[in-house]
Amino acid sequence: MAKKKKKNHKAGISPRKKRRARKKHPFIKAFFLTILFVIIFGSLAVAGYGAWYGREIIKNADPIDPNKIYETLELSTQIYDRNGKLMDEIYYDENRKIVSYEQLPENLKNAFVAVEDKTFWEHSGFNFKRIFGAILDAAHGGRISGTSTITQQLARNIFLPEEKEIRSIERKVTEMYYAYEIEQVLSKEEILTAYLNTIYLGYSCYGVDTASRVYFSKEVEDLSLEQCAALAALPQAPGEYALLVNEEGEKTTKLSKDLYVNDTSEDRRNMILDLMVEQGMVTQEEADAAKKPAEEFIEPGKESEASRSSFKDYLLETVQKDLMAQHNLTEAQAESWVYTKGLKIYSTLDPQAQRVITKEFKDKSNFPSTVEDAKVEAAMVISDVATGEVRAMVGTRKTKGEMMFNRATNPRQPGSSIKPVSVYAPALQKSLEYAAKGEKFPFIDKKIDKQGAKGYGDYITAASNVTDEPLKVNGKTWPLNASRSFTGKKTFRRALELSINTCAVKLLTQIGIDYSAETVEKFGVTTLVTDKTEAYNDMNLAALALGAMTEGVTPLDMSLAYAAFPNGGIRYSPVCYTRVENNEGEVILEGKPEEVRVMDEGVAWIMTDILKTVVKDGLGKNAKINGVDVGGKTGTTNDNYDIWFDGFTPTYSAALWVGTDKNVSMNDGSSAAALLWGKIISQVEGAYGGTYKEKPENVIKVKDEYYVKGTEPKDKNDKTALTKTEGEKDEKDDDGDEAEDAEN
Repeated sequence: MAKKKKKNHKAGISPRKKRRARKKHPFIKAFFLTILFVIIFGSLAVAGYGAWYGREIIKNADPIDPNKIYETLELSTQIYDRNGKLMDEIYYDENRKIVSYEQLPENLKNAFVAVEDKTFWEHSGFNFKRIFGAILDAAHGGRISGTSTITQQLARNIFLPEEKEIRSIERKVTEMYYAYEIEQVLSKEEILTAYLNTIYLGYSCYGVDTASRVYFSKEVEDLSLEQCAALAALPQAPGEYALLVNEEGEKTTKLSKDLYVNDTSEDRRNMILDLMVEQGMVTQEEADAAKKPAEEFIEPGKESEASRSSFKDYLLETVQKDLMAQHNLTEAQAESWVYTKGLKIYSTLDPQAQRVITKEFKDKSNFPSTVEDAKVEAAMVISDVATGEVRAMVGTRKTKGEMMFNRATNPRQPGSSIKPVSVYAPALQKSLEYAAKGEKFPFIDKKIDKQGAKGYGDYITAASNVTDEPLKVNGKTWPLNASRSFTGKKTFRRALELSINTCAVKLLTQIGIDYSAETVEKFGVTTLVTDKTEAYNDMNLAALALGAMTEGVTPLDMSLAYAAFPNGGIRYSPVCYTRVENNEGEVILEGKPEEVRVMDEGVAWIMTDILKTVVKDGLGKNAKINGVDVGGKTGTTNDNYDIWFDGFTPTYSAALWVGTDKNVSMNDGSSAAALLWGKIISQVEGAYGGTYKEKPENVIKVKDEYYVKGTEPKDKNDKTALTKTEGEKDEKDDDGDEAEDAEN
């Protein structure tokens, strides 16, 4: 878990704490202004005019509230993985994190004071000696510069961001006035804390904590003396002195392809160490030991695979939508909250799982070739069976860029991977519902096959006979199996294991299109087109039995849908964060999934058992993993445009899609997807362990098959229910996944 920071008011600002006993007197401002302008204009003859001019500038200055320094800043939002480890920070222009005074090491505070403002602890906001020196320089043709104390720099950075590069009397007077106001409200500790939290330190780093993590991969409290001095050297020229650069220069050392250590500030860093010795902050020995080349103490933070992933894009989109819904924000306001308000987002990401997918997606040997040498893409989502929490999401094989096209949340045709969701589970569930009412399943002869309404038994069960035979639909022999052959009697279980198209269509005609569609939506498939008035919709046999859908399905939806089987029939909506906190640690969002009962617990247990035999004895053999009992289903569309494997272990459910963006045929089918799924999940630590749910009390075993109570054969001599081994003569493994079009 990440370290919890000490509670503090406005992350370090506490107007009443440590405040020095000072009172405002009306004459202080007048005295200050008169002396200031006497100095600036150099003559008592113009003192009156100077005082008047100063008052005019101050009168026209915008009022400030030093207590609200942090409210004016853009604060970086931090994203944590499921283990509480920081995985990424996001921001518009300023990468900044606020830390408290207690977190700042003494060497860091002393280094900045030594070089920027050695009288900081004594002055009242400005240093008259430095002002006199600057005026003398200006008298010899220079500009009024180098006079700013730490308090003035803070005032300039926070309250004069637009004017801070302008060298003018008006800007300098306003800056000094603001510094005076700040000193009346905040203690020295609070001023120094605010300064170190807001100063720009190059390489998109605002504040010492962000710079510590970017340059040194450390929390600020862990900085060494040389690192403290290195940071203190940066404010004079943060662009030139930045400790990391992306181009080679005179004093750079190469770290990687496009990253270099920049030691241009070495002389200034060593000067700061000498100043610290002069001012009694460190010993000469300590300073000498800290004088070393930058490459010896710079260790830039490494960007994680998770930080540039589709998961992060999905997470931020979800947080923005939830902020809009729960806090009545506009889209622009929600985006601003996410990128500028210093939120802490505690995500559900399993970083190890994310790394495994990303690694295997980079390996070209894991993917089939195409007939036109097109780029093969992929997407995969892993979710937690018991919670609906998204553990990993990769929506592209690319590894660079932000807001990339996320195929994990965009639909593609599922082929036969839809069958457990749209046909087999609904068939068992509908049978149970009839049994609960004391009614037999009302089988109807649809006049499309020889079997008609016969042979199923009283109910559709895992042992029901579903004959693989030619069907006549709208005058055509449809659908065809991939083998272009028919193999006769099959059990319900075996038909699913071999993904036989004709069997899926026959079962769907018995349970009904509407019932199937309702169940698919309960499973959480959000892309189903159910409006029958639409020219293209999914209320037909081709879409629901074979996966030739109008829009298709997303890997995200399918991962959560398949999780409902081992989760006892409960499906959760996706959760990608557990909570979101504002910059004061208050919880503003909580990730709570919607829970939907999709099917009876007994139906879910039997479906889980069947899907495990799909991997053990059926088309999903390539997904087998040593030491884990895997369940799942393959899917292939016409011409191998899309190949899938959706499956689960006791703990994790995962959906994998492989294909091209332009429907180019691949030279391999769903067996390749099953193989890659197994290769990935076998490396995911979270997929191991755990146990499947125990057989529910309403599930019984008759002969060698399982039934939900009430649907089992009542007559032991019932010939309509097949055993798992009957009816399998002349059987051939049949890919069975071609979702051919039909006129329905």
